Amino acid sequence: METFFSFALLTVTYSLFFLSIYPEKYLKKVSHIYSHRNFPEYTKFSLSVPIFFSFLLGYSLAATMVFLFIR
Repeated sequence: METFFSFALLTVTYSLFFLSIYPEKYLKKVSHIYSHRNFPEYTKFSLSVPIFFSFLLGYSLAATMVFLFIR
């Protein structure tokens, strides 16, 4: 049971770390529609891809750490 909790905690920690170092210029959408000034600022960012890849990297790193050190 402690292996599961350590795995979940490491996954969230590493994922948030990778998401925090993701550059902001890659978060902006490329579409010209969102460059209009009437749109709110939060709609100009696409977070689905960075969140997916950060959690994928966090999951992979956490699995490696659990396998090597906690197992």
